[in-house]
Amino acid sequence: MLKKQSLKWIFSLLAMTTLLAAPSLQAQEQSGGLLMPFPPPPERISAHSYSNLAELITLICDDAMEDFWEFYGPTTVAVRPFKVIANYNVKKTTMLGITLADQMTAMINTQSVPEYAVDVKYAQRLEGVIEEIDGFLRVHMNGRNIRGERRSYAVTIEMSDPIYRALRSYAVSY
Repeated sequence: MLKKQSLKWIFSLLAMTTLLAAPSLQAQEQSGGLLMPFPPPPERISAHSYSNLAELITLICDDAMEDFWEFYGPTTVAVRPFKVIANYNVKKTTMLGITLADQMTAMINTQSVPEYAVDVKYAQRLEGVIEEIDGFLRVHMNGRNIRGERRSYAVTIEMSDPIYRALRSYAVSY
């Protein structure tokens, strides 16, 4: 008998909460309160999002700066030209690697040097490697800040003719 009464009480409680909540749910559905989708995550660089080499370099650097945002301290960052990994792990410097490093230098080192003394444990740096993999370009950047923390960024992009030519125009060979 006690079980039947407790079951009736639970079912009546559920029915009452459903009836009370129904008008508010309808109002939310009509106003779009529950059906409003979350904004999509920002799109990363895709094969169709650039039209020329300069735009691609800007897109890569803008995308990388999102990952390196507020990572570096208020001192200058040494940016080395990005090396190309070729056959047998030979690393070469190309115009693409120099241009990527130059753009990242301009974007990272725009902060003014502070007038107060900054405790620098490690020299800040950014370096990267570029690799061609089955018609795709892979750019990988590694950074270290004044506290010794490390952060990486990598992107893979479908290659086009201008990228291929810039990748193959060697500046220095070791």
